[in-house]
Amino acid sequence: MRLTTKARYGLRALCHVAHRGYASAQVIAEHQAIPSRYLEEIIGELRRAGFVIGKRGPRGGYRLAKPPGEIVISDVLRALSTAASTNSTGEPQDEITALVERSVDDRLQAAVGNLKLDQLLGEARERHRRSAANYVI
Repeated sequence: MRLTTKARYGLRALCHVAHRGYASAQVIAEHQAIPSRYLEEIIGELRRAGFVIGKRGPRGGYRLAKPPGEIVISDVLRALSTAASTNSTGEPQDEITALVERSVDDRLQAAVGNLKLDQLLGEARERHRRSAANYVI
């Protein structure tokens, strides 16, 4: 299964903020190569879900609402998932769609489990460290 673009961008933005401690949407967009308008929408969803806190003004930006060790990746993915196959009531349009969605959700939860943002950051740092160690001029 592939993550949606929104989920990938959202995770990248959260990792950026977790790594830097505090960042403006403009800086996140530039460093992570995310379209700024789309990032604003994603950040809004992350804010409403309680993952980031924003500060307005010329020195404004975003920081994590809780420590990275308390942010579960599957919760982030759930917050950023779109209901493309749902009707206005939020319910799937048919029984097969509902079955497939539940099955995918269950498998994703089993695969991602309780992976936390700090674990993801640690793995990214370790991978970066190993690739930098293999660099030869």
